[in-house]
Amino acid sequence: MNRLYALNFRLFVSLKLTIAIFIGLGIALFSGMFWDQTALLEDHFANITSPIIAKIFLLFEMYDVYHSWWFGVLILLLALNLIACSIARLPNIWIDAKRPLKKINDSIFKKASQKKVLNVKHLKIPLFSKNEETWKENGIQYFFYEQHPFARCGVYIVHSALLFIMFGSIIVTQLGISGLMNIQEGKSSQNVLINNAGKINKLHQLNFLVHCNQFKLKTHTDESPFEYESDLSIYSLDDNKSSIINKTIKVNEPLEYGGYTFYQSSYNTIGKPKSINISVANRGKDNEDKFTNYHIQIGETVQIKGTNDFADKIKILEYFEDYANFGSAIRLEHDNSQFVVFKKYPEFDAEVRNGKFNIIFNGLDWNFSTGISVTKSPGISIVFTGFAIMFIGLYITFGMNQRRYYAKAIPTSSERFELILAGICNRYPQAFKKEFEQIVNQYKFL
Repeated sequence: MNRLYALNFRLFVSLKLTIAIFIGLGIALFSGMFWDQTALLEDHFANITSPIIAKIFLLFEMYDVYHSWWFGVLILLLALNLIACSIARLPNIWIDAKRPLKKINDSIFKKASQKKVLNVKHLKIPLFSKNEETWKENGIQYFFYEQHPFARCGVYIVHSALLFIMFGSIIVTQLGISGLMNIQEGKSSQNVLINNAGKINKLHQLNFLVHCNQFKLKTHTDESPFEYESDLSIYSLDDNKSSIINKTIKVNEPLEYGGYTFYQSSYNTIGKPKSINISVANRGKDNEDKFTNYHIQIGETVQIKGTNDFADKIKILEYFEDYANFGSAIRLEHDNSQFVVFKKYPEFDAEVRNGKFNIIFNGLDWNFSTGISVTKSPGISIVFTGFAIMFIGLYITFGMNQRRYYAKAIPTSSERFELILAGICNRYPQAFKKEFEQIVNQYKFL
């Protein structure tokens, strides 16, 4: 049993396994670029003629590589590889950092990257730093000083950060959702249509209701939209009268509730226009137009305000999306005469028809449904935590350098000492060499 454990452990700490994993991840990245991950399954199969390739395509889920089972296996193997490497190396590094060998000996002197033997008349104490340790044994004085003792642990903090990121990413991809809700103005819904692999739609039900109180659309003069927003309310399934939260969402101003984020993404018109929005000016004695707004349904007749004449009525007969290439327009009837008013040209009726009333076509009142993108990323906080830990690990790994300074002073006579100096660093040897030489130069001529 122990032998089997040892074999498995050696497998997971193997550099060959690491290389194989990264080759597999490279294949995954290439596959994700080669096969369009946004295309429908039908589109993929339209380009595959071989039945064998089609089976392989389905088996390895090439239509959604980054959510496939084999991509998840590669991530799991990479995580196990990181854990095994950390278990194999971190304990010894941690013990060495906590309880370093402080007394210089032949072994330390041999492996030291920097070393020097000097004959000095007297010692300048502290030798390296005020924080150094010094003691005497059998008449020999020893010195030890260390900077950033845990710097070598930085790489394992980076390993831990990668594990956080991988674990959080798996949670996001497996448990997270991304879909769309279409809610008619004045209605509620709890259904989210999710696009799964290969664009296979799946229905996800929320455990609460999302109600669209009002949809607001602002357009340019050519009727193209430039801003739209939705007034939303959240209700529990048991109580649809008292809202839990209310918010107006716009593009880049979402609503967050229950781990879900609701973004304003689109809108649709439903059926025919519910009314036509016009302004009518009844010219007064001073000949100034005083406009009154009306919302009239097609076929409806309304009495013009501000006049007692029973014949002063307006009826909207028809709506045109594009009338004679002049854009949207409406045909009205007043005093047994029919005429057309254009939305793009508000001055048209006053200048061309020059009737008793000046009429402006402002636009249409539609029944709208708002399109809301819904996302849920339950592991995203773990991913962000992983990135925060990674920055700390990278700072420790590259911003700190473990350096150890050893020395012993052996009396050679009543007035002189043999000073043996040694230095060991973890990285940046050239910078450490200059630093060590500065220390040596302090004692060269003593």
